[in-house]
Amino acid sequence: MRPTETRGEAEILAAVANGDRKAFSLLFYRFHQELGAFITRITKSDALAEEIVQDTFMKVWTNRHTLADVRNFRAFLFTIARNHSFNALRDETQKKFRLEALSSALSFSDTADDSPDKEVLFGIVDKAVSQLPPQQQKVWRMSKEQGLAYHQIAESLQLSPETVKRHISLAMASVSRYVRMSRCEGEV
Repeated sequence: MRPTETRGEAEILAAVANGDRKAFSLLFYRFHQELGAFITRITKSDALAEEIVQDTFMKVWTNRHTLADVRNFRAFLFTIARNHSFNALRDETQKKFRLEALSSALSFSDTADDSPDKEVLFGIVDKAVSQLPPQQQKVWRMSKEQGLAYHQIAESLQLSPETVKRHISLAMASVSRYVRMSRCEGEV
């Protein structure tokens, strides 16, 4: 028997609005698979969809006081998820753009003549990273040097994946800016 068959949706929403965790679990188990499939169709990524499902339900829980007024929870939930999916795709696109910009800032031809320049440039990147705030520095190193995925970093540091993304994004912008400034000043 489905959770909505044992208790009416309005009753469940009212209970969640009052902080009932069991009622929230009922909503989660009722909608999470369908929501995940919906988000996967938008993002084309199971990992990103899983993250967005979690973030969507976190947003529902955080704003649970508004649930008593919701008349169509499914539409409400899927609208939040769709908007979050589009934002995540936009963020991923911006992240890829920044990575490409940094890669082009770091790219040299692979000739032996350029090896000293590469070493200087890597030194500049290291210096830029060392000037980041401690948490951004830690997240950057875990991502770029250890090759950990965002969700792994989030688990390890007990942060949300969105916070990890934000740290990487801010770090990437700072490092790119520092490298560009250093190149303009003729250090490379």
